[in-house]
Amino acid sequence: MNHQDKAIFCQTLSSLFLPPTSEITKEMESGSLYRFFKTWLSLWGEEEQRGLKGFLSFEDPSHLEAELQHEYDRLFSEFGPEKISLVESCYKPWTEDPHCTLPFAKEKGFLMGDPALHLLALFQAFGLEVDAPFQGLPDHLAIELEFLSFLYSQGEAEDEIYQFLKDHLDWIPSLKEACIKSHAHPFYLGLIEMLDRFIHYEIRRLEDQNHGAKGIHSEAV
Repeated sequence: MNHQDKAIFCQTLSSLFLPPTSEITKEMESGSLYRFFKTWLSLWGEEEQRGLKGFLSFEDPSHLEAELQHEYDRLFSEFGPEKISLVESCYKPWTEDPHCTLPFAKEKGFLMGDPALHLLALFQAFGLEVDAPFQGLPDHLAIELEFLSFLYSQGEAEDEIYQFLKDHLDWIPSLKEACIKSHAHPFYLGLIEMLDRFIHYEIRRLEDQNHGAKGIHSEAV
């Protein structure tokens, strides 16, 4: 698949990591989401169809939408019982700055850490702005995937895409583990499985092509 296809893949995932809508449940009912991800598994040469069943549903769409909304709130809401964050900063030390004297500087679980500041610098360099609901969460997974989609769609150098994957999507295994432990709905387990495979495939492909110069990372710091 070319860069435009990968841009569509990332944009699709970005939308699916937002609160569920009736449009999503209609796509599940019609089987279009299932076919979309099955095509990608085939392109990666994956014979095992793990994760795909989460994109099929024979329930009434309105009932499914309510079910997914309840699950989204349970897993990802600030007030939900699981409190699984979709924000990169929460999975990493708040800052790597050796001169920071704040008592929580090296602790995890805080917003607007180094990853968020780096992303804000990247967005500024590309002339992009974060929409109002995410202005305090520039490293939310939906925003990161939307930016990755932008990089693919703009034909950015693969060195820069490689570095973004390494710098900003290296926390996905931790998200996956948390969702497995919380017995997440197959839909969300499937989404994270597809994302994890995409990242793995892209990093392996780019490393095989000897990419990895610190392009956008070094420029924005």
